[in-house]
Amino acid sequence: MAGYPADRLSFPDILDPVLEAPDGDDTALDRAINEVAEALADSGTLIVDALGQAAYGVTDEEAVLGLIDTYIRVLLHLGEVEEAADMGEVIERIQNFQRRRKRRGSRAS
Repeated sequence: MAGYPADRLSFPDILDPVLEAPDGDDTALDRAINEVAEALADSGTLIVDALGQAAYGVTDEEAVLGLIDTYIRVLLHLGEVEEAADMGEVIERIQNFQRRRKRRGSRAS
């Protein structure tokens, strides 16, 4: 996904790696999250906080979750409720992954 033309970004295309990561495979999901976050960075996408200011120190997971949240809003605006609900499940999967990663990290300390 690196080098993806910025003028041709679309939500489904940029999210493909995360959407296609097999359920239950944290390694594949981690790689997919990193790939999507790299594509966002390569495209020059600016991640902002709730006040619209540039957000610093955003993790790859947070960037991808923000992208999916924005995509859900677009889908709902277009009346695509079922697809938006499916994206909600992807958010839940990434949040569960984050929690597992944090637990593993705290045990290693």
